[in-house]
Amino acid sequence: MLHFFRNPRFARPTALVLLASLSFLSFRMPALADVNVPAGTSIPLELTQPITSKFMAPGQTVDFRVRYDVKVNDVVVIPAGSLARGQVTRAQKAKGIGKEGYVEIQIKSVTAADGQEIPLTSSTLYREGEDKQTLSIVLGVLVCLLFLTMKGKEAEVPMGTTVDAATAVNTQVKVG
Repeated sequence: MLHFFRNPRFARPTALVLLASLSFLSFRMPALADVNVPAGTSIPLELTQPITSKFMAPGQTVDFRVRYDVKVNDVVVIPAGSLARGQVTRAQKAKGIGKEGYVEIQIKSVTAADGQEIPLTSSTLYREGEDKQTLSIVLGVLVCLLFLTMKGKEAEVPMGTTVDAATAVNTQVKVG
């Protein structure tokens, strides 16, 4: 049978038939559909690293992760594990006279299934440490002035802290 295809008389027509049949095959890529993600769609997030007011400064970026798939009409538009970004808007270390530390993070955007950034509403995460101001002043006046140097507690936000954000605008996401 192999000698049949080696014969020049049959090889060329056979090759042409194979090429013609390959050209009729359909190699279609699945069409990408646009799905509208409406403004106000809830996005469940969790913090990816622990945060303390001692090491944070306004303007720093903080990463969040989407806890579970966000679907619109049973289509996943933001997969679980997608990255969301937040920004520290206010932060202060604990200070003397028992003043506590605090940190405030505004969640800015989330990455959709097609890779685009979807802006989020002004969802914020705020934590403050323990205030020891009264204790510091009372002990400083009654016992020793050195108690006035006592600091309050730093604000701490553990890894995995959950927060819900929402999309700020209607967004078209391409899914396939």
